[in-house]
Amino acid sequence: MSARIRYGIIGCGSIGTTHADALALLEEADLVAVCDLDRTKAQAVADKHGIEHVFTSFEEMLDSVQLDAVSVATDHKSHFAPAMAAIRRRVHVIVEKPITHSLEQAHELVTAAEEHGVKLGGVFQRRFFPSAQRMRAAIEEGRLGRIVIAECIAHLGRDRAYFDSADWRGTWRGEGGGVLMNQAVHMVDMLLWMVGTPTEVYGRWDLLKHGDYIDVEDVAAGVVAFEGGALATIQATTAFENGITVDPSSPTSRRAPGFRLAVHGTSGHSVGMAESPELMQATTDQWTFDGEDGFLPEWFAAEGGRYGFPAFHSDQLRDFALAVLEDRQPTVTGLDAYRALEVVKGVYLAHDRRRPVALPMTAEDREAADRLTSGERE
Repeated sequence: MSARIRYGIIGCGSIGTTHADALALLEEADLVAVCDLDRTKAQAVADKHGIEHVFTSFEEMLDSVQLDAVSVATDHKSHFAPAMAAIRRRVHVIVEKPITHSLEQAHELVTAAEEHGVKLGGVFQRRFFPSAQRMRAAIEEGRLGRIVIAECIAHLGRDRAYFDSADWRGTWRGEGGGVLMNQAVHMVDMLLWMVGTPTEVYGRWDLLKHGDYIDVEDVAAGVVAFEGGALATIQATTAFENGITVDPSSPTSRRAPGFRLAVHGTSGHSVGMAESPELMQATTDQWTFDGEDGFLPEWFAAEGGRYGFPAFHSDQLRDFALAVLEDRQPTVTGLDAYRALEVVKGVYLAHDRRRPVALPMTAEDREAADRLTSGERE
């Protein structure tokens, strides 16, 4: 393998286009092929980036072009087939979030990647925020002592136009869930990365605002227990109003909808990050160590201010390319993506059963969770 990997993209909608823009920033990868069922979308990406190979069939792309790795950036329910096809051809694959809409399918991908010696990654680009890296380092260095409690928040706004933009949005059949599956899964992954291995989850959900045009949840809450005893809460909603304006340079400014994560330990210290408004680079909003800077408006700092897209996708795709070149695991593995999905599905299953769900799930619980969120409720 050369010092630059040959890369393909499957799915050329808005997220696939972001992957193409991110790859254009890399020295470690050459984007050489794109695929979409809608050839017009694939051709638009190809024209923008000077790509010769354009396909409407992922099987044809994988069989016709020598590739080292692919991104799967289709809609949720369509992640599994192209990812498995790449794995079986021993092409490394990174899959957009959530890794699939089915726990059983996600489990099959993780198992198949191990059997075929293929790198499997999940896209959680927010791990590459400097504020997230800073939190993770403080926790790994033991500066918080024993982690005891954490909160994971996704306070977001979505309107009818968002859900009407694709027929799969806002449906159990198309997404396998709502705000937990599509948006909050980012912070669920971050929570697990910071706190550790979950052992149990309980939660409830409801549909409070968008009930006239979606059937999945737009509000949810959960409690996660971890090895070592730590507990965490999850709050998630898409019921906030869009378009709230704030002054992000002021730590006392009213917050726009966005994401937040905070972790607290026995040393009496806390670390936290907030992405407010959504899609801006997160800042450090809680940092209790004496003599150290707290609130860090990092999007105004070096590098001309880095927004969420495509800068941090570029960081993650660089990490994935280097994982292939260096024969190591990527920072976000397929197993990581599976575990985040498992917590989300665990909330749905716990809501249905009105009792906690043990993690990792048994095969029977995976099947029950998938059946519950497959659209059979419709």
